[in-house]
Amino acid sequence: MHFSASCAVGIEKVVAGELERFGIEPGSRAAGRVGFETDSAGLAKVLVGLRTVDRGFLEAGVFPAKDFDELFEGFQAMPWERWVGPRDRLVIEKAKSLQSTLSAQSSIQAVGQKAAYDRLCAKYGVGRMPETAASVMTRVRIERDVATVELDLCGEALSRRGYRKRPTEAPLKESVAAAVLFLSGWRRSFPLYDPFCGSGTIPIEAALYAFDIAPGLGRGFSWEHMPDGGARDIALAKEQARNAVNLDRDVMIAGSDSDQAALDSALANAGLAGVGERIRFFRARAEEAAPFAERGFIIADPPYGKRLGTPEEADALYASLNAFADRFSRWELCFVVDREEFGGFAGDRAPAERVPGGRGPRREAKPSGGAWKKTKIVDGAETRWLHRAIARSAPSSR
Repeated sequence: MHFSASCAVGIEKVVAGELERFGIEPGSRAAGRVGFETDSAGLAKVLVGLRTVDRGFLEAGVFPAKDFDELFEGFQAMPWERWVGPRDRLVIEKAKSLQSTLSAQSSIQAVGQKAAYDRLCAKYGVGRMPETAASVMTRVRIERDVATVELDLCGEALSRRGYRKRPTEAPLKESVAAAVLFLSGWRRSFPLYDPFCGSGTIPIEAALYAFDIAPGLGRGFSWEHMPDGGARDIALAKEQARNAVNLDRDVMIAGSDSDQAALDSALANAGLAGVGERIRFFRARAEEAAPFAERGFIIADPPYGKRLGTPEEADALYASLNAFADRFSRWELCFVVDREEFGGFAGDRAPAERVPGGRGPRREAKPSGGAWKKTKIVDGAETRWLHRAIARSAPSSR
């Protein structure tokens, strides 16, 4: 079976690395997409275990669609009864057309819906399908007169782990936070500190990774409830994931914030994630924070944009980090910000090497004049930049 995983644009290589760790060979890549082939058991492991993916899709059908007759016939020929039960509601949530004769998205959706319902009504011996039942979500893309129909296997986005009940304003999405951890090169043998922790997403995602807690353990998937779905495989994948949890590791993860309300949210969210006792949260201004270990990683999403009123306020905050960088000179710095140019306080640090899948950084002793390694991450309408610089005396990657 052919599947694809959607993600923020810029982290496709990280997603491919995650797939490889599950023994799945990544296939074609596009902006925000990574394809792969696997069986039902492999898919279950992917849904339960991938940290950096937003959604998983089954390629349910591919057929010519030069006109509406071909579109109707293609949709009607698909085995919808495998995925949509007699009490389910099929929804074509998105339609996209590129370099094709058919271009009216609403018409594409309407024709596809009618064709699928005609088949389902005939299969189930009913006059109409439910309109208010649980939804099975699909998408159709027509490119150069060839339609590809995808089935959403997740329901809620995979980034919804279930622990963030008390978010702060404009928090980093969980899947993007996990990708930032991998891109940083952090390994659990080194301390991790987020001095702008907000509702705690980065420390919580770090703890989930550090203790091998699968992100999908506390949630369900729409694929479980389909007629030919994988409820049994999901249950087995969750059992295997629970057995893999290792809370005995000695890992140092900390987060701080100047806002007590944000800290309260972080503590509550960490508790819901099952790592409340594994993260040290404390109140502090980043400008006053001091290292609590000789070396480690600073990984943070400083407030900006929606969380700061003006670019001038963001500039003032970033400028205040000069002294912070000096105090943490033997720590690696990784900041997610809203601008491409950043890191004027980098000093003589060398740029960090990008490592697919987060297996730890490779180091090269070469001068950089204080340059930072940067990665552009586009998540929906929001563009962020991850800036990374290694410590003046970098931690070993071993």
